[in-house]
Amino acid sequence: MICFLISTILMGLAGIAIYFYYSRQGQFEDPEDVKYQLFRDDEGP
Repeated sequence: MICFLISTILMGLAGIAIYFYYSRQGQFEDPEDVKYQLFRDDEGP
């Protein structure tokens, strides 16, 4: 039973750590930009 409690706490802490990591990397800066990426021209010459 204590093993489940420890593993749940560790997974929760891992999720929070992953959230803060990607937050610092700028992943959540502009969520509206995703829908406009389709309309950009990325074709080469």
